[in-house]
Amino acid sequence: MTEAREDVRRDDRYATREKYASLVGIRRQARQNLSDQVWNYMHCGTGDEVTARANVSAFDAYVFETPLFAGISNPDTGTRVLGRDLSFPAFTAPFGGGETLFHPDGMLAVGRAAHAAGIAQMVPVAAGHSLEEVAGASPAAAVFQMTFCGEETAVIDMMHRAKAAGYGHICVTYSPIRQWRERMMEDRFSMPGAGTPSNFGPGKSDDAMLRELLDFTRPRWDWAKAARVIAEAPLPCIVKGVNSRVDARAALKAGAVGLYVSNYGGRTLDREPASITTLAEVRDEAGPDVPIVFDSGIRRGSDIATALALGADAVCLGRIAALGLAADGEAGVKRTLDLLRDEFWTTLGHLGCSRVSDLSPAVFRSMP
Repeated sequence: MTEAREDVRRDDRYATREKYASLVGIRRQARQNLSDQVWNYMHCGTGDEVTARANVSAFDAYVFETPLFAGISNPDTGTRVLGRDLSFPAFTAPFGGGETLFHPDGMLAVGRAAHAAGIAQMVPVAAGHSLEEVAGASPAAAVFQMTFCGEETAVIDMMHRAKAAGYGHICVTYSPIRQWRERMMEDRFSMPGAGTPSNFGPGKSDDAMLRELLDFTRPRWDWAKAARVIAEAPLPCIVKGVNSRVDARAALKAGAVGLYVSNYGGRTLDREPASITTLAEVRDEAGPDVPIVFDSGIRRGSDIATALALGADAVCLGRIAALGLAADGEAGVKRTLDLLRDEFWTTLGHLGCSRVSDLSPAVFRSMP
């Protein structure tokens, strides 16, 4: 018994000497650091926030089967996705448009933490720092996310900037007409103009880009226009916002090399399906070889295992990484990633999976 206790004390996975012993502590500190308005901005969904809540609660319907004595003592959490070797199957998600409200270093801190944790970063066009600055902050910057809106030539020009900065893939998504976020409306909260990012072209601030996005007289993009730009893109493109078999088929037909299953954390339109419930049909439509990443509702290492068992190759960590950023900047994100990796490692071991590729629907006792 004494020897077993010593082993536990030596195992860093159970160490409590870290500043934050758990994800609960990180969330608690983030809440203390943020004003009510910024906290609501981070967590709000649209409308009654049905989708935002369902993204999290839908994971509860997936119940693991854990055969006695089937555990693995030291599973391998490493994998390779979109040409990147990952210490566990995760990217930091392209959450932007205000991440510097959580910490001034924003995506710079997120990228450095992702690199230290051995994973990769997706960088949003609406980041508080330019795409070149974020790429220069760490080698983790792997995927640049941009919105399909405005002029095709401007979009393609930005893609070339991303390639020149060293990104390996482009993540493309659509421009929502608007979001009905009542928590922000009640708070009278509007995003302060960053003024500095040069991602939108010379002299354009976040405010200027927002005005373009909300200019409803401008022609909206469709799949035909998206396909033309994807064909001209200097980097392979994955499509974000896929949440059905129909979406998957259209994205692949348009030239996507990968799919990003997401409902944007329930922040675009309420009463959409929880993305974890659509993941299996997207994988079925895409087939076994198309890379699929997933977000919306990941809060635990066990959630990562669930998403991979249902067909994802990796997850993207958004709100939970933002909490780490708000709690303690780069160190807070790094600790968040370490805790998620270790909980994922623990889950793999209990499920009897020696490697990431062993995860499949067979790990579930019951599914919705």
